Amino acid sequence: MTVLPDDGLSLAAEFPDATHEQWQRLVEGVLRKSGKEASGEAAEEALSTKLEDGLTTRPLYTAPAGAPDSSGFPGFAPFVRGGRAEGNAASGWDVRQRHLGTDPARVNEAVLADLENGVTSLWLTVGAGGIPVAGLARALDGVYLDLAPVSLDPGAAYAETARTLLALYAERGIAPEAVHASLGADPLGHEARTGQALDLADAVELAKATAADYPHVRALAVDALPYHEAGGSAAEELGLSLATGVAYLRALTDGGLGVEAALGQLEFRYAATADQFLTIAKLRAARRLWARIAEAC
Repeated sequence: MTVLPDDGLSLAAEFPDATHEQWQRLVEGVLRKSGKEASGEAAEEALSTKLEDGLTTRPLYTAPAGAPDSSGFPGFAPFVRGGRAEGNAASGWDVRQRHLGTDPARVNEAVLADLENGVTSLWLTVGAGGIPVAGLARALDGVYLDLAPVSLDPGAAYAETARTLLALYAERGIAPEAVHASLGADPLGHEARTGQALDLADAVELAKATAADYPHVRALAVDALPYHEAGGSAAEELGLSLATGVAYLRALTDGGLGVEAALGQLEFRYAATADQFLTIAKLRAARRLWARIAEAC
């Protein structure tokens, strides 16, 4: 038996590294076969794609030779490498299943089956178009709430739904510090989706109570999906979500929370599409932009 040295990917060690210029020449050949004449940067430009908002995606991205690494360290500015050095999946990915059913008993069957088959957290639609608020306990019957975090999408019924869920944790004897949940209050997102205006006062009071008693619960959600689903571009989705986040920050700090506590009450939700590279770029941009806003605040 031959033991190979553990020196990384060594299969291509005998082959020289391909240069950017060599790749461009290959592109030139492909273009020439299709009847187009272009060389160098022009050949590469011919394969670029124009997107909305004046953005252009190039066919190949490589780091320039000798360019400094500007991505920083995990948990530090510019906040594009996650929050921890070991990564967010050190103990396994959080697999969150969304449930849109209206029958609490049927939803409970689906929830228990999902948890038995690898789902680690739950996303429940409650209120209009989802589980009745009064049926939330039935939908979560048999769920170990200290192990499976719950994220709510409660629409206009966010205050009542939050009270019901928090009361359920108390009834089951789960200590506040062991509760992991997102209550999903998003009055501005609800207005954007339905045209129905909601008062921010209830959301502010909910966030203040949550910040005081539940260290691992976020009361407000900044949901960018209404803008994406309405046809908004990636940049518009980012801009509208950031404006919503700033509006919530102002309301929370005006209501008596400190900036750090207010920031801890917000959760952001973005659309992830089939264009995974643009999605990654959007999520990285969201982290950098929100970090800059937090710094300015």
